[in-house]
Amino acid sequence: MAELDRGLMHVVKGLLQSMWAATAGRRAAVLAIMLAGVVCACSGAGYGGTLIVETTPSDGAFVIVNGEPWGQTPLTLEGLPPGRVLVQVTMEGYRDAMVNAVVPERDGEERLVIEMTPRTGWVTINSQPEGALITLDDGTELGTTPIMRRMVPSGELTYRLELEDYEPLTHTLTVHEDLLASANHRLDPRPAVLKVVSEPERANILINRRMRDEVTPAEFSLRPGTYVVGLQVEGFVEAERSITLGPNEEQTLEFELNVGDAPPGMVLVPAGEFIAGENNAAPDERPRRRVHLDAFYIDKYAVTNRQYQAVARSHTFPDGEEDFPVTGVTYEQARAFASAVGKRLPTELEWEKAARGTDGRTYPWGNHFDRDLCNSAMSRTVELREVGRYPGGHSPYGVADMAGNVKEWTSSWYQAYPGNPDVTKEYGQLYRVLRGGSFKSEPFDLRVARRHFDRPDAVRDDYGFRCVMDLDDWDGRDRR
Repeated sequence: MAELDRGLMHVVKGLLQSMWAATAGRRAAVLAIMLAGVVCACSGAGYGGTLIVETTPSDGAFVIVNGEPWGQTPLTLEGLPPGRVLVQVTMEGYRDAMVNAVVPERDGEERLVIEMTPRTGWVTINSQPEGALITLDDGTELGTTPIMRRMVPSGELTYRLELEDYEPLTHTLTVHEDLLASANHRLDPRPAVLKVVSEPERANILINRRMRDEVTPAEFSLRPGTYVVGLQVEGFVEAERSITLGPNEEQTLEFELNVGDAPPGMVLVPAGEFIAGENNAAPDERPRRRVHLDAFYIDKYAVTNRQYQAVARSHTFPDGEEDFPVTGVTYEQARAFASAVGKRLPTELEWEKAARGTDGRTYPWGNHFDRDLCNSAMSRTVELREVGRYPGGHSPYGVADMAGNVKEWTSSWYQAYPGNPDVTKEYGQLYRVLRGGSFKSEPFDLRVARRHFDRPDAVRDDYGFRCVMDLDDWDGRDRR
């Protein structure tokens, strides 16, 4: 180093002598500039001290100084001239940052800490049912659904939804900077367990009208919902009950079967009084009164396309609608079918008792309308559905679809009830009564006391029927 300094001084001395000999001011100025350049270049006097660049909350940001890349944080910069520089840092997931910094004089040290601002957007996350806990893949809990306009880092957001009795769900959502991303999730419930036992055992089991391979006692893993469970065993009356299973729930149905038998697909409506009619609804429903009826059997479901075609061979229907109620039949066609299978059409009071029970309720399931218990104009889709689709809406006797789906022919003429003084031109032996409302009907027209009427030759796409049988007719049959 000493030899370098002596050489430097020799060069400086020579330049000074030249300057001294020079007579022109311009030449002296040029030589002075040359001197300064040589001194700075050879001695390193033009380099500053150390500049340390750090970023928070994360390291690894790329550093650019005066447009030139230098590396990633944390970064120690040396060899820059002293003075102001423009430091730019860039990192995925964060906004770019630019800071004016000062490179210290030689042998000095300056530390620059740059706060990085995350790139963010917003998310809205819903689940059905609500109340699911949302946890990010780094363990951060966002809260429970619904999550509304929550600020999160932009980019790929992976999260997990968890709700008791439902299967967990993992999802990845792309969140763009300064924009809202949304997601809706339907959680799958954990299966429910249904145990079915009976006395006597080894009864055949039907679930929602489908025969199962198992016999009692049996256990089933089922999706939560409402089911109709029926049992059949020779020498005993067929039994059927509805049950609603919640997610991850275990329930047991116990049956004690009665000795005897009943027509297949029919249920018994016992003899006795029931409340018929209404005083404060449609005028033709008056008066509300008690009526005694003998016992009878009634079809649990409306007659289906499959059943009707077995008698009326020319009947056709779309594929997949075998278990839809037959429609577009006249009163006479319905009566002819009933006669062909050894049954008859119900009177309107028989129909009302089978739908209403004995407590005078408004709908087969109770006094308040529930669109989820029948197929009506209030349903989410207004169209004909297969029979037995709404087991929660069964009547007290277990009769299905007595509100909605199809209006059903009865054998009764449309006449005034005894005790009703009203006189209208429609009363008489011109119109037949239909009951039950249809998939086109509003709640008022779905009430069990509601009377509809039409000409016997009328053909409508929401007219169907079901049959009844007298106990004597069944008891008198040869069933050997």
